[in-house]
Amino acid sequence: MAHQCNDSSHSHGVDDGIEYSLNRYLDTGTITCLNEKVKGSVRHIFKSWEDRHDLKHFVESCDDEELIINIPFGAVTQIKSIIIIGGDGGSSPNKMKAYINNSNIDFGNINSFACTQEWNLHEDFEGQIGYSTKPTKFNNINHLTLYFPSNFGSPTTKIYFIALKGVYTSAKREIVNTVYESKPQLQDHKSDIFNGVSHDLS
Repeated sequence: MAHQCNDSSHSHGVDDGIEYSLNRYLDTGTITCLNEKVKGSVRHIFKSWEDRHDLKHFVESCDDEELIINIPFGAVTQIKSIIIIGGDGGSSPNKMKAYINNSNIDFGNINSFACTQEWNLHEDFEGQIGYSTKPTKFNNINHLTLYFPSNFGSPTTKIYFIALKGVYTSAKREIVNTVYESKPQLQDHKSDIFNGVSHDLS
């Protein structure tokens, strides 16, 4: 199907699933994928670390090797690194491009936007490689788009597991009634209350 930026920084030997527990904060029901063979299958690849080797659930591209995955966040997020477990037989993606805070990307316009960062990927069936992000670029994220343009030679691309490492801020804003008057009384006014809690998952 015709659908109408390189950093290979990564680390080996990831052995702590807690580092990648940013997945537990995702509302997987809001995650979407363009060119997936089975609609909604992308929601099942953001598994827990313990289930990363589960081969029953995966997302596979439909007409060619390209996939675009859109991941919205419910609060401001910092992403430090990404793990990808792909399929065998050449179906693992070999490149990944990330775009932040743009929820309107599709195959028709993706080439109009500069990606935030690009990686050359390795075939990694164990989840041992974490692809580091540029610290100054991946702060204050509310939406992440991952674009996988190609793979290692298979007609279609398969991804079994994606994990995100980072900092998630759960925020609650309480709006208190404000009385507008010509001579406001101090005791009659309360400003917005903002409570923020940061979870550092590094």
